Amino acid sequence: MPLYSAAASDMENLCFKSPAQYTNISEMIGVANMKCQNINIIGAGIYHPKNRVDNQYFIDHYKKMDIEVEGLMKHLKREYRYLSDDPDETAITMGNYAAKAALKEANVDIQDIDLLVFATDTPEYTSPANAIKLLDVLGGPTIQMAYDTNANCLGLLTALDQASRILMTNKRFKNALVVGSILFSSFTSKNDVVSYVNFGDAAAAVVLKKEDEDEKRGFIDSVHMTQTSECDNILMPKAGFSKIIRDKVMDEENKKWYWDPFDGSFISDIWVNLIEDLTRDNGITPADLGHLIFSQFTLPDTHLALDKLGIDYSKTTYVGNEFGYTGTTSPILALDRALKTGKIKKGDYVTLCSMGAGTTASALLFRF
Repeated sequence: MPLYSAAASDMENLCFKSPAQYTNISEMIGVANMKCQNINIIGAGIYHPKNRVDNQYFIDHYKKMDIEVEGLMKHLKREYRYLSDDPDETAITMGNYAAKAALKEANVDIQDIDLLVFATDTPEYTSPANAIKLLDVLGGPTIQMAYDTNANCLGLLTALDQASRILMTNKRFKNALVVGSILFSSFTSKNDVVSYVNFGDAAAAVVLKKEDEDEKRGFIDSVHMTQTSECDNILMPKAGFSKIIRDKVMDEENKKWYWDPFDGSFISDIWVNLIEDLTRDNGITPADLGHLIFSQFTLPDTHLALDKLGIDYSKTTYVGNEFGYTGTTSPILALDRALKTGKIKKGDYVTLCSMGAGTTASALLFRF
C-alpha cells in the first residue's frame, strides 16, 4: 500500500512503489525522472516566559487550602512550569518569539510565507484573527492566507495537518508558518487543582516548505477520532462567553478555566488505535517508527501506549517535567527537543499524537 493519504494522485503514489510493484520497465523508467512533492518541516522554534516555578510553589499554594498535590505531580512527572508574570505578555507576543525562532532556523523570511495558521485556545482577540495580529508583529503586512484555529490541546497538530494539506493541494502556496501559543496563567483558576498544578505557558512554531524531491518524505498522512462523552468536563470559560458578556457574570470562577475530573483511562487505547490505523494504511507497522511524539500531559499514558504497541520508551521524548503541560504546544515542544538532540534521524518515520477536550484526538505521520 502506498505511503500516502487516500486522496493522493496516481502520480504521487508512484513515489512509494518498490521495483517489484511496477507493471513494466517503461513505468520504472518514467518514474526515475519524476519528483515527489513533499511538505517538509524545515524549521522549529519554541518560547516560554522567564518566570519559572517548581513543585514547591504549588505545594505551598495548596497547603493553605489544606489540599495535598504531591501525589498528582509525582504521577504526572512534573518538576517545573513557566508561568508568565508579565502583564504585557499575550498569546500573540509569545507566538511572535516562537515564530521568529522557527523562521531563523528555516532561513526563511516572513515575506516568503504564503500561509500563516495560528492555533490557540487562549486568544487575545476573536476579531481580527490572532494570526493577522501576529503577522503584523512579524513585519509581514501582506500574505495570501492567515487564520486562527482552535481544537484546544489538539490545536497545533490540527493546524499542522491543515497547513500541510493546503500546501499539497494549492499550487499558489509554497511556504507555511504554523504557530501555537497558550497563555494558560491568564485564564486558569488557582482553585482548580488538576489544571493549575499541571499547566504552563509556552509557544511553538514550525515552518513547512513544499519541495520536489527524489524520494517521498515530510507529511505523509493523518487519522482522527472525536467523541462527545467528555464535552462538559473541560470548559473555558466555565459560564460561556455569551453569559459573561451579555449577562455580566460577576463570579470570577465562572469566567475562568473549569476542569471536572473524569476517567481518562481510554487515552492510551485511542492513541494505540490511531497509530495502528495510520501505520497500516500507509504500508508500515508501529515497529517501523523511528520516534513517537505524544501529548505531554501524561507520561504514564504515553508509556501505556508504547507498552501496548511493543515499542521501547527510548523512542519517545518527554519534556513535560521541564515545561509542565503546555496544551496545544506540548507535542511541538517535544518534537523540537527530539530534532535538536538528534533523536530523530534522516529517514525516520515519526508520529505526532495528541488529544483535545471533548474528546478529540489525532495522529500525524511524517518522514524526516
